[in-house]
Amino acid sequence: MKFLVKETCRILMCKPIYYRVAYSINPWMRTGSQVDTNRAMEQWNILKKTIENCGGAVEVMEPTENEKDLPDLVFTANAAIVRGKQVYVANFLHPQRQPESKFNEMWFRKSGFYTYFNPEVPYEGTGDALWCNRGKVLICGVGPRSDVRAVEHIRKTLCTRDEHFMTVAVRLVDKRFYHLDTCFCPLDDKLALWFPKAFDSICQLNLANFAELLPVDENEAENFACNSVVIGKNVIMNEGSERVAKKCNGYIA
Repeated sequence: MKFLVKETCRILMCKPIYYRVAYSINPWMRTGSQVDTNRAMEQWNILKKTIENCGGAVEVMEPTENEKDLPDLVFTANAAIVRGKQVYVANFLHPQRQPESKFNEMWFRKSGFYTYFNPEVPYEGTGDALWCNRGKVLICGVGPRSDVRAVEHIRKTLCTRDEHFMTVAVRLVDKRFYHLDTCFCPLDDKLALWFPKAFDSICQLNLANFAELLPVDENEAENFACNSVVIGKNVIMNEGSERVAKKCNGYIA
């Protein structure tokens, strides 16, 4: 759904023209469920407008007939990890999503970014990589979808001579929360939402070294409270997470 280039708050979205549940690769996907395409487009437009009203600049991917068999292109957070003009393009674990990488890489190149792709190990973009501490720390989810072996390559690829950052790998252990951005959400430089049980015990302790952690409960986590978009002091959150929203207001208002 999102990628952020912190300096300019640019967010990538892809129109849900071909979005449908064509296969099941996580516990939430039901192939018998039918997508209301008109409603999906209406909700997409509302989200786009909300992001823009909060100060975000939206860039839009336009899938063509050639991408009609790539319904998950709409989940643009998974497309890549972005730092400035450098882009580490995702290599997807599941065969159904692997063709997305070529389309994503072409889009970033045409948009003026420098791209890198590692075909050897899977890593699923910003879905498993979130910036903390003003871009000085990259928290990297590993386990269900992304391989820990990619983490050091990401750091070496995206670090520049003048601007370094550290990577912190955290292991995800709950199949419901297969990407980091489903269970962890940095709100500002020092504050983050999280669902503790999604992480192994060592990583639970380690994460506390990098952010003040505001826990969500299991129902809120299953409602994807952590899968939010943050723009400055604005948090765009899934409907039904009122308690979490109030908690955020108390900390970042």
